[in-house]
Amino acid sequence: MSEDDASVFAALRAGARGYALKGTGGTDFIAAVRAVARGEAVYGAAVARRIRRFLATGPGSGPFPELTQREREILDLLASGKSNADIARILFLSLKTVKNHLTNVFAKLQAADRAQAVVRARQAGLGE
Repeated sequence: MSEDDASVFAALRAGARGYALKGTGGTDFIAAVRAVARGEAVYGAAVARRIRRFLATGPGSGPFPELTQREREILDLLASGKSNADIARILFLSLKTVKNHLTNVFAKLQAADRAQAVVRARQAGLGE
């Protein structure tokens, strides 16, 4: 599954007792499925951090509450001058995933292009 907050919390609200991210190895995936079948809850470290952060701070904390945490991370890196390839490498994402997130960011911020999104991000204190 995707790592963005919207996907994670939608699955949790729907009753998921486990959440495996894209790229989970076959052995780990099978172990997770077996654990859930035994009634255990299985969330990887990245998902557990998101759950912990959500419980500590609530949804939409910080600038641009309409963005997911991942979209804010990508916008922050964009505002600090990183290219799409740099962002993909830093966050261990595919270039296509970064482009998809940026498309969502531009739409949510109603930014016509990268430059406009960067200006808004820097005004909000991102990219420093």
